[in-house]
Amino acid sequence: MNNKGYLYISCIFLSINIVNGNLSSLYSYIRQRFNINTISPEKFNICESLQNKLEDYTYNFNSNISVSVLDDSGDFIVDINGEIPRIPASNQKILSSAFSLDVLGPYYTLDTSLKQINKGSLYIEASGDPDFDKSHLEDLINDLNNTNYNSNLKLPILIKTTNKKNWWPSSWSYADRKEEYGAPITKYSIASNAGINSLNNPIYNFIYELEKALERGNLSKKYFVKSVNENYPIDYISTIKVINSAPLYILLNLVNSESHNFTAEVIFRHSLNDWSHDFPNLKYSNWIKDQNFNSDNFIFADASGLSRNNRVTTYGLSQFLRRMKLNRFSDYYFSSFSILGVRGSLANVNAPAKLKGRILAKSGRLNNVRSVSGVILDEGRFFSIIVNNMDNSTKHIMKILSIVDNTDNCN
Repeated sequence: MNNKGYLYISCIFLSINIVNGNLSSLYSYIRQRFNINTISPEKFNICESLQNKLEDYTYNFNSNISVSVLDDSGDFIVDINGEIPRIPASNQKILSSAFSLDVLGPYYTLDTSLKQINKGSLYIEASGDPDFDKSHLEDLINDLNNTNYNSNLKLPILIKTTNKKNWWPSSWSYADRKEEYGAPITKYSIASNAGINSLNNPIYNFIYELEKALERGNLSKKYFVKSVNENYPIDYISTIKVINSAPLYILLNLVNSESHNFTAEVIFRHSLNDWSHDFPNLKYSNWIKDQNFNSDNFIFADASGLSRNNRVTTYGLSQFLRRMKLNRFSDYYFSSFSILGVRGSLANVNAPAKLKGRILAKSGRLNNVRSVSGVILDEGRFFSIIVNNMDNSTKHIMKILSIVDNTDNCN
C-alpha cells in the first residue's frame, strides 16, 4: 500500500476517534442532565437526637448560625435556620467554580500569546493566567532575537489597556481593593496582580516588566511597548509563541483549596466569555436553575465571595453539593476542596483528631463571616455551616461537625 493509502486510512481512524470522543462527551453530559433532573427530591427526616444536641449547643447564638446536614439519600437530618440567606464569604466559590468547570471542562487553559500583526508589529494577548510571572514574560519574547528586522525601524508590541473602573466587581469594598486578596481582575497579570505595583495599576506594571524584559534580552533596540484602547481592532497574521497555564482542574485547587479570589474571578469570566463584571448574569443564573436545587434566596454579586452583597442558604448549598456528585466532572470538582487538617485553607484549623483527613470542604472567611461546606467522606453526609457576626466561629463549627460525627443513631 502506498503512502497515500496509509494516510487515507489514518485519517479515517482519526475521524472515528474524534467522533467517538465527542459522542462520549455528549453522552456524559446527557447522562448528567438526566440524573440531575430526576434526582430524588430532598425531604426533612430530622434525626431528633442529633438535632436536639445541636440546638442545645447553638442555643446562645442561634440567630447567628445556619446548619444543614444532608444524607446522600436526600434526607435532611439537621436543619437549623437552613433557609435564612447569609453572607457566604468564599463558599460562593462552591457555585462559581462548579459553573466554570462544567462550562470549560477540566483541561481548559488560560493562554498568553505573542502574535504577529501587520508590518512586523506584535501583540500580546493575555488571559489572566494566575501563575504568569516575569520568567514567563521573558520566555514569551525570547524567540524574537531570531527574527529579522529593519534596523532603521523600531516596531511596537501592543498591549490593550482597560478602564480602571472595570478592574473589580462594583460591590467590592475600597478597603479590600487595596489588599492582595482583592487584587485587580485584569487579563494582563503578573503573579496574579498581587504585588504592590500591580495593585496600583496592573496593566502599567505589565508594560513596565515587559520593557525590562526587552532590555534584558537586548530587544529594546528592535521593539517598544505601545498601549492601545481595549477596543482597538487587531487582526493578527500568526501566533509566534503561547504560554499555557496549568489546566483548569489544577487551577481549581487554587480556587477552592487555597481560596484564591483572583483565579476564581478570572476563570469565571472565561466561562462567560465576558469581562464586564456585571451581576446578575443571565448565563450563570440559568445554569444555577438547571442544577435543580433551591436557590430562590441566593444573591450573586461576584464569583469569589469577597462581596458582602452575596447571599446563600445552607439548605441550598448542601443540595447543590449533592447534585455535583452527579456532575460528569465531579472527581475533579471535589478533589479541589481542602482536606481538614491536611491540605489547603483547612490544613491548620484546630480540629478534633478524629475529623482530620475525613472532611472534604470549602471554607470561607470575611470579617464577621465564617463558612465551611462539604462532605464527611466515610459517612456520605453533605453539610453546610455559615456563621455571621459571631466570635470564635471556627471553634463552634468544629464542635458542630464533631457532634454530627459522633452521633450514630440517625438511621
